Amino acid sequence: MVAGWKVAVYVALPLILLCIAVALLCIYLKRRRLRQYTSVKHARGPVTISPSRTSLKSHPSSSESSGTPLAEEFWVPALKSAGGEGSTVELVGSQVQPFSRRRPSMSARLENSSFDPNSEMYKRLEMMKTKEPTIEYAGELHFALHYNRDMGILTIRLIQARDLQAREFSGTADPYFKISVLPDEPRTLQSKIHRKTLDPEFEEKFAFEIPPTDLPNRTIRFLLFDYDQFSRDECVGQVLLPLENVDLSERVELWKMIESYKIRTPEKKPALGDLLLTASYLPTAERLTIVILKARGLENTPHNKRPDPYVKVSILYAGKRLKKKKTSTRHSTTNPVYNEALVFDVGREFMDHVYIELVIVHENRFGQNQGLGKVVLSAESEGEELDHWKSLSASRKGTARWHSLQPLQPD
Repeated sequence: MVAGWKVAVYVALPLILLCIAVALLCIYLKRRRLRQYTSVKHARGPVTISPSRTSLKSHPSSSESSGTPLAEEFWVPALKSAGGEGSTVELVGSQVQPFSRRRPSMSARLENSSFDPNSEMYKRLEMMKTKEPTIEYAGELHFALHYNRDMGILTIRLIQARDLQAREFSGTADPYFKISVLPDEPRTLQSKIHRKTLDPEFEEKFAFEIPPTDLPNRTIRFLLFDYDQFSRDECVGQVLLPLENVDLSERVELWKMIESYKIRTPEKKPALGDLLLTASYLPTAERLTIVILKARGLENTPHNKRPDPYVKVSILYAGKRLKKKKTSTRHSTTNPVYNEALVFDVGREFMDHVYIELVIVHENRFGQNQGLGKVVLSAESEGEELDHWKSLSASRKGTARWHSLQPLQPD
C-alpha cells in the first residue's frame, strides 16, 4: 500500500507542476499581446469589430501615414460583450470602452470660399436681409380714371370693393374710403359709409385739379377705413397708384389689390384721458354743431378724489375768444357721459381760420376750478384732430371720434 501511494505522488506531482506552468505562460502571453496592441492602437487609431468575425483591425490615421502594423488578429472575448458586433471600441490600458468614431477637425473642412464676401453663402444672406416683408391681402378695389387735359381735371370713379376683411367680433364691417392725390394735394375726399358689408358698391365720383405737367409726379392714394360709431375709425388697407405708369389719354378702368395698412401713431404723452365728440358744419346756415358724447380715464383731483367734470367749448379767432359754451357738470366720476349738443353761429368767411377748443374742467366748489386737459380742432392741428377738422363739412350728422386730452398751457 505504501509503495502504491508513493508511485501515485511521483506521477501526479510533475503533472500538477506542468499545468501550473502552462497556465502562467498563457497569462503572460495574453498580457504581452494586450500591451503590444495598446501601443499599436495609440500609433494607428481606433479599431472596429468585424460583423463576420470578432477580430481587431487597424484604421489608418489621417494625420499619420506610417506606423507599426498590428502583429496578427486575435480573439478578445471582452470586446464582444463591451461593444457588440459591428460597433467601434477603443482600448485604454487593459480596459475595453465604447468609442465613437472621431470626425476630422472643422478647420480641415472649411474652404477659403467660406470667408469670401462674394461667395454664394454671403449672397443668400444679403438677399435675406434685403427681402421685403410679405404684403397682407385686405381685399380688392375697382375704380376708373378719366383725365380732361383741357381743363386739368382728374375724375376718379369709385366703383366697388370686394373680399374685405371682417371684424373679429361681428363678422362684418362698415367700410368707406378716403381718397387723396399725393404729394401736394391738401384735400382728402371721403366716400359714403356702407353698413355691414364686405363687398360694398360705391358708384361715386371725385374730382381733383391737376395740371398736365404735374400729372406724372402724382400718386393716387385710397385709404380703406372701418367705421366705428363709438371709437376711432380704423384704417385697414390702402391702394397706391403712381400716375406715371398710367396712360390717361383715354378712360382707364382698373382692379387693384388692397394692401393691409396700419397707421403708426406717435408715442402718447402722459395719459390724461380721452374725449368722444362729433363736429359738423352746415355752410348754408353757417352753423357749427359740437356734440359732446362722453369722456373716459380722467385724472383724479390733487386730493385723490374723483372729479366733477364739465366740458367748456370755445371758438377762437386771431387769438381772441369769440364765443364759449359749456355742458352740465357730472359729479364724482372719471368716465362722465354727457350727450349734449352745443351750437355756434360761425360765418363762412371765418370758418377756415377759427380754432375749436374743448377743455374738460373740474368744478371746485370751494376754490378755483382745475383744467384736466384739452382738445383743439383747427386747420393747423395734426393727426386725428386734423382729420376730424377736414371732415366737418363732409357729413351733416358728423362723425364720432375719440381724441386724447393734451396738457393745458400754464397761464
